[in-house]
This record gives sequence, structure tokens and C-alpha cells, in this order.
Amino acid sequence: MRKKLFISNLDFDITNDELRELFAAAAPTLSVVIATDRETKRSKGFAFVEMESEDAAKAAIQALNGKVVNGRPMKVVEDRGKGAGAPGAPGSAQGAPSGEGEGRRYEPLPPIQRMQLFKRRRKVDPFLEDPKAVIDYRDVATLSRFLSERGRILSRRLTGLNAYNQRKVSKAIKRAQNLGLLPFSAV
Repeated sequence: MRKKLFISNLDFDITNDELRELFAAAAPTLSVVIATDRETKRSKGFAFVEMESEDAAKAAIQALNGKVVNGRPMKVVEDRGKGAGAPGAPGSAQGAPSGEGEGRRYEPLPPIQRMQLFKRRRKVDPFLEDPKAVIDYRDVATLSRFLSERGRILSRRLTGLNAYNQRKVSKAIKRAQNLGLLPFSAV
């Protein structure tokens, strides 16, 4: 019974003949195919080798897995086919086992828990903290804290103001802009 092997981490300069000689020394081989790019015709760094029997494939795996060829340790494993990784694909984990050997079992990964990367600092309304603070259109320094670089009024999410104070700040900014105390835009 024929067995197909998948070889990865190959040197890009290795040829079919060199790879065939390498595997023929370990066990009898039927075919060697190195995957190449369609446009450049350059090797993609992996290949498929078809062995005469399963015993020959196991012998080749033991002899050549991890062997350094042209400075790169190649990895030799049994070929699992095209749809091996996709769930529900023929010969994959969820599908029925393909006739030869046992099928790979599908093991779902545990759900990733949401993790907070950056803790958001809660913005506090400065007018609620200090009862003496007043929203005045003449206080340009305070009002400019609620403007973006382009002269737009920042949203409540960014300022931390409650809705009532946000309306009062917006009115004060517009009045200061109309009187020429604040620029309409910084651009």
C-alpha cells in the first residue's frame, strides 16, 4: 500500500533528483514532487514524496526527520491531505475516518476569555467634583480642555461630563467662538 509523505523546511535550491536520492537511500520511493511557485518557478520550501509501502514511509520518517540538508533541518511527516485541518472536510477530524488508519480526532479549543489589555480610567466630571466650579464662556483655559486639536467639541465619552454639563460646555464654547475668544478651528 502506497504512503505519501510531506516534507517541509526544505532548502530552496534543492532539486527533485537530489531529494529522490536522499529518500531512495532510506527506503524505496515512487515519486518526488517539490512545490514551486507558478510565476517564478522557485521552490516554496516543501515537497511530497510517495513511498512504496507504509513500512518504507516509517523508515524514511525515522531516518530523515530532522536531518540537516544545506543548512536547514527538514521535517518529514505523513501527508494528511488537503482538507485535514478543516473541520467537516473529508478525512478530517469531524468527518468519518478515512479507510486507512485512524482519523484525527477533533478537539475544540477552549474559548478565549476576554482579557482587558488597557484599563480605561474613568473620566470624572470636573464640575461635579468641585461644586464651586462654574461653566463660563470667558474661561477660555477651561473650555479649551473640551476641544479637539481641530477645534471640535469632544464627546461625552472623551470628556467624562454628564449630559447636562456637556450641553452647558457646548453652549459656552459656541458663544466664546462667536465672540472671538476661541478659534473656530485650529487648522
